[in-house]
Formats: sequence, structure tokens, C-alpha cells
Amino acid sequence: MRRGLTLLEVLVALLILSVVVAGYLELFHGSHVLLGRSREWTRAIAYASDGMEQAKLGDRRAAILPGGFRRQVITAVWGPGIESITVRVTLPDGARFDLRQLRAP
Repeated sequence: MRRGLTLLEVLVALLILSVVVAGYLELFHGSHVLLGRSREWTRAIAYASDGMEQAKLGDRRAAILPGGFRRQVITAVWGPGIESITVRVTLPDGARFDLRQLRAP
């Protein structure tokens, strides 16, 4: 009766194991990148909401925010007695998030 594994069997097992581990590492890396992007977008939304509240109070200055974010407030007449306020937040990678609201001045 033969005991143990041959060298070929061990090499095949190691190859299969390495493919599985590489797949898990790729999945882990992808989820880590997605989490980072999600954090950036969450910060952009918070900066835009804060900018909208400041714009309602009359402070409509552009701002450079922590982390490389930039905020800009754009106003336009939307109709008689109604203005459109757009708060644009630019993310560090150049992506943009716009928050729009109508209000009576």
C-alpha cells in the first residue's frame, strides 16, 4: 500500500490553492477601493448639504475644503420670484456632485 502524496499531486494542490487565494485577494482589493470611493462621495454630499445651508443664509463664496474638495455656489433666476441654487462639489479626482434647490429669495 502506498502512503503520502506524489510531488505532482502536491504541485497541483498548490496551484489550485494559489488561484483561490488570488481570487480572494482581488475581491478584497476591489471592496477596499469601493469603500474608499464611497467615503469620498459621502464627504462630497455632506459638503454640498453644508454649502446649501450656508447659501440659504447668504454666504455664497466658493471654498476649498479639506481633502482636496472644492465647493462652488451657482445661483440663477428660475422663474418669477424663484431662484435656483446649485452647490457643486468637485472631488479630488475631478468627479462632481451637484445639489440643486429652488427657493424664493
